[in-house]
Amino acid sequence: MTAETWVFGGGGVGGIAWQIGLVAGLHDEGVEIDAHSPLLGTSAGAVVAAQVGSGVPVEELFDQQRSGVDYEVPKGLSLRMLLTMTWQGLVARSAHDFGRRIGRPAVAFGQEEAPIRRQVIEARLPRHDWGDRDIGVVTVDADTGEHHVMTRGDGVSLVDAVMASCAIPLVWPVVPIDGHRYMDGGMRSPVNLDLAPGDGPVVALAPTTRWQRWARITDQRTSLGPDRPVEILTMSREVRHAQGRNPLDIDKVPAVALAGRAQGRHAAAALRAALPGESH
Repeated sequence: MTAETWVFGGGGVGGIAWQIGLVAGLHDEGVEIDAHSPLLGTSAGAVVAAQVGSGVPVEELFDQQRSGVDYEVPKGLSLRMLLTMTWQGLVARSAHDFGRRIGRPAVAFGQEEAPIRRQVIEARLPRHDWGDRDIGVVTVDADTGEHHVMTRGDGVSLVDAVMASCAIPLVWPVVPIDGHRYMDGGMRSPVNLDLAPGDGPVVALAPTTRWQRWARITDQRTSLGPDRPVEILTMSREVRHAQGRNPLDIDKVPAVALAGRAQGRHAAAALRAALPGESH
């Protein structure tokens, strides 16, 4: 039986905490991520994919979130960033067009914080090499607007790939790699469900599905075809309450992780039943 593909979406430090909590809750009820499952991550989800693919037990990953992430740097979503995103989203004609437009201010954002950001990403990742897992990390070229799914086959370090996928424009600087400048893969879509590799069932964890008109989650689901089972898990009301309005609020991480674990336990039976031919 083909192992499920797991897709992890973007959503800040709250999104990391929720997804790790959810995975831990599923684990509590016997729903595991197969060692052969392809993993695709975008932004915060790139961190989760790298953590899950590291071989570190789920309980250890959860304990890190529950204990607090003191290695993170406090940030918020600035008014400039929100207004720029909104305006460029209104005038852009496609994901590529939006990527080019938002890429202009992104590359002008200074590199002063790049060393600090690298330290944060290194602290997030249990291991800094790709290992043997099938991991894909979604990024967007800030100059062309085109997306690129980075894998170990690209010869790019895992830290660089994840740092690029998490480079929110006007919050964190773009990441230069091999002559290109990459930014947050969430600029294409917060989930990038349509990029799910393989042809087997898909489980997507989506901290948010709200984005531009060209990245509707329903359209991405349809693009995978009617014969491919897809389950999409989104934040529960309790998780959203624990997180509050700022997904970058590091103080909320422990509460979000705990709420995510409770949601995972509750969701396990339905997820198990929805995946054809699976026994966990």
